[in-house]
Amino acid sequence: MSRILAAVAWPYANGPRHIGHVSGFGVPSDVFARYMRMAGHDVLMVSGSDEHGTAIQVKADSEG
Repeated sequence: MSRILAAVAWPYANGPRHIGHVSGFGVPSDVFARYMRMAGHDVLMVSGSDEHGTAIQVKADSEG
């Protein structure tokens, strides 16, 4: 059994959410991690944070 690290990138939040966000990062990384687990590997799937998150949140709040 090997150890696998799946590090998931976040999409930019500079526009409206759309299906491309999910199909571009969410689904492929989840499928990969699940497949590797089913194959018997020890998988750690992690994500990060966005250093621009506060500015994005303030802008989103101001736009309702």
